Amino acid sequence: MPKILDSLRGAATEAGGALLGRLQHARLPGVGQSSVTDDPDTAARRWRAVTVLCSPERIGTGADLPAPLAALGDRLEVRITPAPGDKGTELAARFRDRPSDDDLGRLRAALREAKQLIEVGEVLRVDPVPHGVREPTPQGAALEGMTAAAGKEGVL
Repeated sequence: MPKILDSLRGAATEAGGALLGRLQHARLPGVGQSSVTDDPDTAARRWRAVTVLCSPERIGTGADLPAPLAALGDRLEVRITPAPGDKGTELAARFRDRPSDDDLGRLRAALREAKQLIEVGEVLRVDPVPHGVREPTPQGAALEGMTAAAGKEGVL
């Protein structure tokens, strides 16, 4: 019986993965494609951006950029423009050269941290962890891993 359940679970996982792959490239009426299918070179060169609630003059340029972005050095191109609809400033950055996946994660985290520094004056942290010590279960370990990666990938 366990072998049958394992094979059914594997088949369901494969079917779910195939369906998700098809849905990611579905065309939505009036919206277009649900996800970007650029080649890796084009995707790596894409601008990453955050909207900051302040005037463009307050962000700075070059050496006076917020510390998280300045730490990435001369490898970055930075663009500072007024956000659409008078909603603050758009702070965008991308690498001049071909970045690794780890570099892109650091850039995403640096943009979010720069936004927090400009708007609040500090990078916000949840300390101590409000849920306490998580049980060492497989689900708890998976959640801890996702939480650790969320700083580079975005919202969990």
